Amino acid sequence: MSIRTGSYIAKLEALGVRQVVISSPTFTQYGKRYALLEHLRKYAERSGGQVSTIIGSVRADELSARYLDAVAELGDFGHLFTELKLQNTGPVIAIAPEFATADLVRLYNKTMTPERVRKAIKLFRENGAITNVMLYFIVGAPGETESDRLGIADYAVMVFDELVKDDATVIVKIQQFMPKPNTVSQRLAMADPALTEGRIARIRARLRTLAGHNRYERNFRVVWGESSRLLLESVCLRGDRSVGCMLERLHESGTDPGSLSPDVLTEVLTAHGLSHQRYLREIPVAEVLPWEVLNSVDPAAEESLINALKERERHQRQDVRENPHTERPA
Repeated sequence: MSIRTGSYIAKLEALGVRQVVISSPTFTQYGKRYALLEHLRKYAERSGGQVSTIIGSVRADELSARYLDAVAELGDFGHLFTELKLQNTGPVIAIAPEFATADLVRLYNKTMTPERVRKAIKLFRENGAITNVMLYFIVGAPGETESDRLGIADYAVMVFDELVKDDATVIVKIQQFMPKPNTVSQRLAMADPALTEGRIARIRARLRTLAGHNRYERNFRVVWGESSRLLLESVCLRGDRSVGCMLERLHESGTDPGSLSPDVLTEVLTAHGLSHQRYLREIPVAEVLPWEVLNSVDPAAEESLINALKERERHQRQDVRENPHTERPA
């Protein structure tokens, strides 16, 4: 495998390719990753530092000092998202806490516990080449409260403080919760994407307050801007073939999917006898899913997650009754 990899890199060099993208679900699980990184390092060295390597995805809980050293030796490296969407970010490593609240991490069976994140940040701190960190978070998940969302800002400041690098940049990349077909969360309710802009604005405002204006401008970035795509995704993820007629109508009308508004989506759905709210609702366990022929999720696991989230909301409401100033579930 190493020989074939070296041969492939030689072909890239012969063609004068100066940017190499490693696209993989989890590069940290690729058995030959160190051999590949070594070939890329030597190629970059031969080019006089004119080669950059873009790594698509890694599991932060599998990071090690050896891996970070190997990546740092590439010289010019980055993350696929920042290369496509941002400018002047420099070398960046991404990690995905997904939720700022530990019990939501546990309820949704995510892997990046606060302890694992702190371990990753410690590795970044000890590696002099890692100065920029991108944090992925989800908003709009069932069971989430306004306090949970605003906690994203507190989390970002915590990460910056633990890096102990004045020149560090913390990029907060926020994605709306989307219940994906054939996952344990597939039946959960989906927040209206139209609400997300306001939620992001409040997270930005809190982060600016916590960090201070100057430090916010210098060391933090909150990345969003996907509401049009999410409006379409919120329908296409859970729709049957009738969604195709709606998409055809959008295309024939010349609507730009990148600037789709809630009003236009509602209009075209209504024209086909469809309702946006039907796609956003929680789907009862007894209801047959549009993708049922491919569905392999255990109904008991779905029901367990739904019940756990409802129990969390019940406790939140009880806290509100006992402590009127407590944040209400949202």
